[in-house]
Amino acid sequence: MRVNISYSIELEDVPKEVSRILEECEGKLRGIHGDLNRAIGQDPLRVIEELDKLRINLARLDLELGDSMQILSGYVQTVANKPEMEQQAMAQRSEEEGSDEEV
Repeated sequence: MRVNISYSIELEDVPKEVSRILEECEGKLRGIHGDLNRAIGQDPLRVIEELDKLRINLARLDLELGDSMQILSGYVQTVANKPEMEQQAMAQRSEEEGSDEEV
């Protein structure tokens, strides 16, 4: 069963964190490649068993890669909207300061 977890990091650390995750994915992919090489030429029943395991591991890896894409998409969107968000925050502070002066 898959579950979603969340944790927070600084915005500027997102690319580095995704790179870390992708390095782990690369290691898993290399392991899958090695398992496939060892399965080639084995008894057909053994190959079937190994292929089933490989497909499961590839599916898990695909999910991790998809998660990485979503994280980076959110990062890119946030960075693109950052100037707009900063302007809104400044406008809100100005409004709050203006309402403080009226009192």
